[in-house]
This record gives sequence, structure tokens and C-alpha cells, in this order.
Amino acid sequence: MQALNVGVIGCGGFARGIHIPNMINNPKFNLYAVADINETAARDTANDAHIERWTTNPDQLLSDKAVDAVLIATRHDFHAELSVKSAEAGKHVICEKPMGMNRDECKAVAEAVKRKNVKYTVGYNRGMAPLVVRARELLESTHGKKLIYHRIQAPFPEDDWTHNPLIGGGRFIGEGCHIFDLLCELAQAPPVSVYASGGTFLNPENVKIPDSGIVTIGFADGSVGTTLIASAGCAEFPKEATEIYCNNKAIYIDNFIKLSYFGFEKEPGNVELSAVDKGLAVELDKFADAVLNDTESPNGPVKAARAAVISYAVNESIASGKPIPVCEADYTF
Repeated sequence: MQALNVGVIGCGGFARGIHIPNMINNPKFNLYAVADINETAARDTANDAHIERWTTNPDQLLSDKAVDAVLIATRHDFHAELSVKSAEAGKHVICEKPMGMNRDECKAVAEAVKRKNVKYTVGYNRGMAPLVVRARELLESTHGKKLIYHRIQAPFPEDDWTHNPLIGGGRFIGEGCHIFDLLCELAQAPPVSVYASGGTFLNPENVKIPDSGIVTIGFADGSVGTTLIASAGCAEFPKEATEIYCNNKAIYIDNFIKLSYFGFEKEPGNVELSAVDKGLAVELDKFADAVLNDTESPNGPVKAARAAVISYAVNESIASGKPIPVCEADYTF
């Protein structure tokens, strides 16, 4: 196999603006077909990307034996169902986050992937961002517990469908999982506890689920990761930043474009990219390699479920006001 024949399910703005262009620019992919329940979206996406086949029925795409892999970029409440269907059809799966809306959905996906022996990757791209990879490389030279802080803030529309608990899961399940995975990837130790404080900071008449908060994850080696997630943020201020402290050393990542490190060498160091890179193209490339070379998938079922389980614990902790224990059995199926 020289390239993967990929079927895209879900032709929204993220698939059209990010994933499809990244696949077009990667010779390991051949965009074979697209599907969307919205006929106009499916047809226009196919026309714009010069894809011959489009359909409004995902089952038609999944029944095509020529399709090797499926990219799922639908609404969140369809992720688990379509991942299971894709695996059952023998297709390798790369699914946008979240893995599922609850632990049972995550378990169903993991079991289907294992049963059908297909590759599975969930879209936690930040852990593969070049500057995050560089930070992990720097941390390999030191030892000890880490203190990690990540900020993600931006104005988040009150009428966005992701605030709907049934179809989007809310901000923590729908997007927070990105950051919980990032903290796990930087800590490099199993999470053992989750404590969160927050609530609805947008208009509570429109948003009925917590949208903002501060989340602290405890890790088995004593490391601690904290993230501030703000939906009522400021568009004029940088969206994200990461700080890491370990054994008298410090790393700062500014919005995935600039990294500064201190204490690793005689002089502080800097790495600056030409543009923000959150690892989206790398994620797709690593998934293709896993399929083509039969190697381990990036962000496979265990890592996918790990951050998802943390996101469920966040909502539980906010509701109860108590820390929630987490163990590996919660996300290994």
C-alpha cells in the first residue's frame, strides 16, 4: 500500500479548513470519498477538494471496500457510534475528540478496535506539537516531580452546539480533553486524582453546563498539572500558554509558536517557529505511518480514554466540590 484511501465523515469547517488540506499535502493519503448528512456540505467539500465520491450516507462510505481508513469529524455525539461502525467495517479510524460522551462509549470503541484489529487515533494533537515534543526532550535530562500549568482562554460563543450536554458534552468534555491529554503527556506518569472548581461563566440562561474552571490533576509520581479553561476569555490576549517547572529548571511555551527554557544550560535558550503549530499535521502523518507500517497508533484507545475519563471527572468534581480518584483501570479496557 503506497497511500491510504481515506473517507471523511463530517464536512464541517474544521475538516475542510484543517484536516483535508493537511491530507492533500501528505502523499501518504489519498482522499477517496466524503460523507455528510448535509448534501450541500458533502457535495461542496468534494468539489473543492477534487474528490470524486461524496454521499449523505456514512454507511455507504463504510461499505466501500476501497476505503482503508476513516476520518470522523462529526458532532461529538456521533463519534463513538461511527468509530464502532468503522472498526466493524474493517476501517482504520482517526476520530476527532472526544472519544465518546461517557465511559461506556469509550469502552465500546476500544473493544471494537481491539476485536477487529484496526488502528485507532483520537485527535489530541497538542501532545504532538513540535514545541511540546521539544519540551519533553528537555525534561528527559532532568528528574523529579513536575509542576505544570496550562492556560486556554478565548471568547467561546454562547450559542455554540458544543455547550449542549447531549450533542457536544460541554467545554470540558468537548475541548478540555485536549489539555488533559497535554498535561498527561508532559507529566509522563499515570493520573491518580482530579479536582476542579468552576461553573458557568457565560450567560446561564443559554449555557446549562460548566464552561470554565481551574482543573488540577495529580499524578502517580507526585507531579501536578493545572489548567485554567476560560470560555469568557479575551480575543486580544494569546489563547494558550504552558509553564513547566522541574528540579530548578523552567520551560515556557507561548501559544505553540515560541519555547523558552531556563536552567538546562549555562544560558537560557529559545526556539521560535514561523507559525503556530499544534501538531495537527504531525498527528495525521503518524496515523498514516501506523497503518502503513503496522506500528502503534499515536493516541490509541488507552490514551484516548485516559483524557476522556479525566474530563468526566472534572464535571463530577465541579458538581460535588470534591476530588475524584482516577486509576488506570478506568481507561484501559
